[in-house]
Amino acid sequence: MMTKNDFKYATISLLLINIWTLYGFFDYYTDTGMLSGLGLLVFFIYSLLFGIGIGIILLLSRILYFKKEKKNKIINNLFYMFSGIFSLNLFLIWSTAIILKVVSIDDDTTFYAILNLIIPTAIFIDIYRFRKISK
Repeated sequence: MMTKNDFKYATISLLLINIWTLYGFFDYYTDTGMLSGLGLLVFFIYSLLFGIGIGIILLLSRILYFKKEKKNKIINNLFYMFSGIFSLNLFLIWSTAIILKVVSIDDDTTFYAILNLIIPTAIFIDIYRFRKISK
């Protein structure tokens, strides 16, 4: 069950992701040079790595530091929700690029994109499974 904080954190996360998307969009159109699309690819790969990094750090801190008695400190956290939504968004962007044949499935980003599906799945299971058990 989603709480009021979940909706607030999801809204803030989607706003931040929209700003990130707009930056990537306008950066692509203002990129000049011989390889103008390469900057967008590098931006996307760095975003994949950022999503994986923040997700792994938060999941590890959840497992190692925040035990059962302190679990609400990280489960009800903006950064935890943002990490899940951001990584899921990156996976959806990658999936759309695969469907539109912008990138091939044999590309080097496949491993990173799959990690960006596993991390939000673990985060959302962690948030909602433990919340249901505690009630």
